[in-house]
Amino acid sequence: MNNKLTATTFAILAFSMASIALVVGLSQTTSITAADPPKGNAMYIFAEGVNPVATFSFGDKTETADFQIFSQTQGFGNNGRGTSPEFTLTKIAGGTPYLYAAVDEVQANGLDGRQTGDYFDFNVRVELLQAGELVRVLQYDRCNIVNYKVDTRTDNEEGYTTGKTGFAITDTFTIGCGGYVPENPQLEKLMEEKQNRKPYQ
Repeated sequence: MNNKLTATTFAILAFSMASIALVVGLSQTTSITAADPPKGNAMYIFAEGVNPVATFSFGDKTETADFQIFSQTQGFGNNGRGTSPEFTLTKIAGGTPYLYAAVDEVQANGLDGRQTGDYFDFNVRVELLQAGELVRVLQYDRCNIVNYKVDTRTDNEEGYTTGKTGFAITDTFTIGCGGYVPENPQLEKLMEEKQNRKPYQ
């Protein structure tokens, strides 16, 4: 009988200690919070990590945005035909209120060389970045929206019914400019290193 009482007391004591340890352990755990999802180009895979970022200057207003597609469509070189620089930028919709204002201004007033407005004749700096380092820079000036399109993109390899893919609503901006100046930051860096190099190094 004494043996049963001791065993019961021991079981109650062990259960109480385990309960206290569990409560203390749970109260000491840190809360788990979800990390902010990646945004902009950080969530996409680019070949060798090179991705386009564009900065728009509308007078005293500036706006920078990640773009997923950049295509220079005309205006390279002095070919004698008088072609003006033109390029296309595509990104996921949203996050560019000033650029949208430029689109809206063209839609409302039309595109005319004599047209004035807050969002006409802007400048664009397109940077091609690789791991945060500049690879190439294209400085465009006297730019205006030539075309704008909203599109829904799908993955044609996987149907939307499989649940493996999704849809992307994209903005595509075609921008025509009065001129542009290319910059070669990698060459500039090499030239600077060469100038700073001491003889016999």
